[in-house]
Amino acid sequence: MAQRTDPAAAAPDRSRALSKTGLCTLLKWSRPTLDQRLLTDRAFPVLRIGSKGGGWKFDGPAVLLYLAGAPAAAGDHAGGHAIDPASGDRTGGLPRVEHTGEQTARQRRDAVQAEILEDKLRRDRGELVQVEEMRQVLNTMLAHLGKGIDRLPDQIVERLSLSEAVAEDIRTLTDELRRAMADELGTLLERPAR
Repeated sequence: MAQRTDPAAAAPDRSRALSKTGLCTLLKWSRPTLDQRLLTDRAFPVLRIGSKGGGWKFDGPAVLLYLAGAPAAAGDHAGGHAIDPASGDRTGGLPRVEHTGEQTARQRRDAVQAEILEDKLRRDRGELVQVEEMRQVLNTMLAHLGKGIDRLPDQIVERLSLSEAVAEDIRTLTDELRRAMADELGTLLERPAR
């Protein structure tokens, strides 16, 4: 008398499916060994294809049977899946699981930490300065320079014993120079920080 089997009992238990890490532990393989096998063996039993971030699922007993030489049962795996030559990704109509949320958060954190470290390194090297402190220094220097330019015409006239008419011309030239310098430095000091 033939024995009847329940089709539901013969189906793989997807709640007990193994991840890549679990399968590596079961087989005592390294992760690169498993990844290489998945790239080269199109018939390797896979329940669900994932991405580099995870999502791969395997039926442990089916994998062990397959590796022992037994043919894989139809419907138990994603065997025969093609490899996209452009990207090396497996395709074949199976849903891909993308884990972008965790990666995106980690990438953002890493990017922020890298920026902080780069800024610290620039500050340590003296490449970065505090904007407000630099504005104060430049304003102080501009004030001292302006006072020196104001005294310059009188000092020139005294040392060279020039006439008062020539002294007026020198004052006019130095005033023009001071205004031009103040205008140029003023636009630099008022520029918003990036």
